[in-house]
Amino acid sequence: MRDERHRASRHHHHHHEDMVELVVSRRERHHRETRDEILAAAREVLLERGAADLSLREIARRARFSPGALYKYFDNKHDLVKALADNAMGALLREFARVPAELPPDERALEMGMAYLEFARRNPEDVAVIAQHEALVHALPPSPEHRQFEETVLGVFKEGIARGVFTAANEQDADYMAYGAWALVQGLATFEQNQRPELSQLLRAKQRQLMQVFINGLKSDWSASEPEPPVT
Repeated sequence: MRDERHRASRHHHHHHEDMVELVVSRRERHHRETRDEILAAAREVLLERGAADLSLREIARRARFSPGALYKYFDNKHDLVKALADNAMGALLREFARVPAELPPDERALEMGMAYLEFARRNPEDVAVIAQHEALVHALPPSPEHRQFEETVLGVFKEGIARGVFTAANEQDADYMAYGAWALVQGLATFEQNQRPELSQLLRAKQRQLMQVFINGLKSDWSASEPEPPVT
């Protein structure tokens, strides 16, 4: 009899645990879905107005929330932009992961650049969000996605220097290489988006060659001498 009571008590205890787990997981799912709805509205407003004019009141209106309710999910507008950029960088990192890791660093840098341009073509909103985030990045602590993004881009140039593929005067040159590559692909992507279709098509045909020229340049003695400042 005592064994039966013990079994019944244990069964009740497990049932209670299962119910608590179900309620918690349902609450978490609701929280995640609500957060995603707010981010979708924020993405629209950000792209229409830019980061400087990002209005939490307008985001709340579009997501059908009270402005106060937004603060349960995000601390401020910087927090919102960061969350949007983290999503975008996560998607871009998945594209970079498709580039074969066994390629030499110069070829990998080229294929990563092409992967970025293809991503930008399919996801212009995400590229715009990343650019907006870059303008705010110094005001925010870096997220795991942002750190991984920087490490992935920087890593290919650091490896190229370490293996003697790229020429560098010092370790800091990897930063400049990544900066130049980022500026080039971001510029190419923006320029392509802003042209009429037939010109965009012509530009697209030359993008790989333009990036190849940049990467070939990193193999030369590009960083060895600074130009003399002009005499005044």
